[in-house]
Amino acid sequence: MRRGRCATVAACVFLAVAAVPAATLAQTVEELYASGVKARQAQHFDEAAQLLRRALALKPDNADALVQLGFTELGRNNLPATREAFSNALAIAPEYLDASFGMAQVEFRSGNLDAALPLAEKVSRAQPDNADASTLVASIHKAQQAGGSKAKPATARKRLRPPRPDPVAGLMEKGQRLRAAGQLPEAQNAYRRALLLAPKNTDILVAMGLVAGSQQKFDEAGNFFDRALAIRPGLLDARLGKVRLAIWQNDVPRARTMIGDVLGAERDNTELIALDARISMLEQDYTRAEQSFLRVLAVDPRNAEALVGIGDLRRARGDDAGARDAYRQALALEPGSRGVEQRLAAPPPRKWRLDLGSEVSDLTEGLGGWTDSSAGLAYRLSAQTTISGRTRVATRFGHTDFQIEGRIDQAFSPTVSAHALLGATPDADFLARYSIGAGASWQILAPAKAFGPLSLNVDTRYDNFANTEITTISPWVQAYVLGGRLGLSARWVHAADDIGTRADGYVLRVDLAVTPSVNVFGGFGDAPEISDGTLVPTRTVFGGISWDVSDPLTLRSSLAHEQRPTFDLTTFRLGLTARF
Repeated sequence: MRRGRCATVAACVFLAVAAVPAATLAQTVEELYASGVKARQAQHFDEAAQLLRRALALKPDNADALVQLGFTELGRNNLPATREAFSNALAIAPEYLDASFGMAQVEFRSGNLDAALPLAEKVSRAQPDNADASTLVASIHKAQQAGGSKAKPATARKRLRPPRPDPVAGLMEKGQRLRAAGQLPEAQNAYRRALLLAPKNTDILVAMGLVAGSQQKFDEAGNFFDRALAIRPGLLDARLGKVRLAIWQNDVPRARTMIGDVLGAERDNTELIALDARISMLEQDYTRAEQSFLRVLAVDPRNAEALVGIGDLRRARGDDAGARDAYRQALALEPGSRGVEQRLAAPPPRKWRLDLGSEVSDLTEGLGGWTDSSAGLAYRLSAQTTISGRTRVATRFGHTDFQIEGRIDQAFSPTVSAHALLGATPDADFLARYSIGAGASWQILAPAKAFGPLSLNVDTRYDNFANTEITTISPWVQAYVLGGRLGLSARWVHAADDIGTRADGYVLRVDLAVTPSVNVFGGFGDAPEISDGTLVPTRTVFGGISWDVSDPLTLRSSLAHEQRPTFDLTTFRLGLTARF
């Protein structure tokens, strides 16, 4: 059913594009063509190739754009692409002299002098004032004399060396190849060497920014984009680079503002539309994202970035089979793309989560021990909604309580989420007869660059016991540093019962990712605990470890020591989480 709707939307978008007046479409092609020619003349060959290919996506039989693309690829010393462009132009317009001259240069650089000469002579005869064509004819004759004189034996003939390749273009091509393969440090080195040779080349500066940003070197990436804009104010690729930078930093509002400024002047730019779709996905506006990706594919059916976006969109909606189909189409267009291969290698999203835990507590003063065990099962209804249930069995001083709890978590945006819960304990001895809870979380950008995103949170809970009622409010903040490896959180706890007793306290916690699969944590708390309907001042020292044994399985262990007014308590806990 979903595929049927997608096909319908794609057909509508295609018809809408087909219905655009010819004058509007021609104007778009002309603008792209003019910008591409201007970029080529300024020797910004990567930008020129991109612009000209966009023009050809709109009008594949544009011989002028093919010729300009041929000269652009010639400037990058990409002879196969140059030959293809000029050949296509001649197939459309066999008498196009510029295409013949370009093909003559390709044959000359390839050492095919016999093929190059008639092409060059044809242009020279038709355009006697064309100095470049006359020079090329003379160079070909000279090369033939040097390499094909009858006075020399065949073994002594030497083939004319083609002109020396442009080192900058070669390094740029190498950097692009390494970046596509996911070898980012090596790509950065190639671009850096190119930048030493051409420090004001904006194509290199933008490429450096993209590679740095992909490695989360955000300040460095921003600096490269700013340098490119200082040389060429308004440069589209640099402006789009800054939009990507905002996306990488999870600054969705800034990305939306920046792309809105660019969209006003470049509404038909497919790269821009695809970026707009990416931002819409981060905003969880999947309808707008789908419309944008389909709009790109209606103009350019071979746009791999849009196909990857469609795959990500389908995966976010839970359609893993449809996502993989889109990824395979993208990989066919960009063989060896590491990003696409990683998406295909990722296991199907696991919608179920099982949490099991059990703890044993040893009390001082000869009071024996407590036990507490729980089992929880959660199901992800959608990318935004998760429902879960939990059961708990606890023993205290010879009494056992069985508690049931249900919870729903809802993400309203990438930065705002909330949850609500309801619990009940039939025939309760020491646990609450029923409980109602709710909470919210808001993620914001940190005020200092040393920090990652900050999370502002609040949890509230009402517990009804046999002889009292207790309300707890707990706001807390969490931040990450060291590239997300070190997490710091601080929680304030305020509790009050129905007879006016109030208690306040705090809990501090530190989390550290020792390795990608091993995390440790520790902390200290001086906050009230609820025990059998009573607020008990408690000091706690705790620590623990979690180990991601595999993608679907995590093991946990922790140890805590509590100091209460009448006894101390040491608790050891084991738990696991399984995803399926």
